[in-house]
Amino acid sequence: MAIELWMVFEAVSNEQEKVEEALDEHIEGLESEEEVEIQEVNWEEASKVKDPHPDLDEGFSKIVEVVLETDSFNKAVEITINYGPTYVQIEGPENFNLTLKDSQEALQKVADTMHNYAQMGAGGVLISKSGEE
Repeated sequence: MAIELWMVFEAVSNEQEKVEEALDEHIEGLESEEEVEIQEVNWEEASKVKDPHPDLDEGFSKIVEVVLETDSFNKAVEITINYGPTYVQIEGPENFNLTLKDSQEALQKVADTMHNYAQMGAGGVLISKSGEE
């Protein structure tokens, strides 16, 4: 069973060349991933934009759309975490089954990533309150 994903990546920089290079390297890395088959890559032209980032009054933005297939939900989660698309959508199949093991492994990848961010000082333990006080 192949899982088809549609991913959108955006790069922003104060220099057009940096935007081009960053996305080129990013997509090359994705293309070299094991268990990933790239079906389609659509590149938009870099464009000049105002206020693309809080620290940047004017810069360049470039978007690339990628359609890919992978054989496991775990790999879909892994590449989403590792490549950080701006947007990701599962295009197919309409239905698929996950084993308890696969579900646990996918959730553990997310938990490990959150733990790593907390260790780097990018956040801490996330605490949420119930709706009741």
